[in-house]
Amino acid sequence: MLWSKIKEARLEQHISVIDLAQRVQVTQAYILNLENGKIQNPSFFNMIRIAKELDLNLYEMEEFLIDPEWVKLMKEARALGLSSSEVRNFIYQQKYMNLGAK
Repeated sequence: MLWSKIKEARLEQHISVIDLAQRVQVTQAYILNLENGKIQNPSFFNMIRIAKELDLNLYEMEEFLIDPEWVKLMKEARALGLSSSEVRNFIYQQKYMNLGAK
């Protein structure tokens, strides 16, 4: 399960809950609740940041994303030959462009 993958990767890399929370810019409670399976619909952007910090492949985590549209888009991106970093960069660019437009 996703929750055990996150905790397992964090522990293997000797990263504390406090350190991961700071790196991802979420609360310690968020990380603990995620690892304990108490968060059923994690933020996609938080999952990107967690995957990046723990060197996890986001494509492998797609089954845990609640919105099937994201899964479909990720599969399409993969079929087009886009790397996870290219998808991540595109998402970040869109997010920051939208923030600047407000």
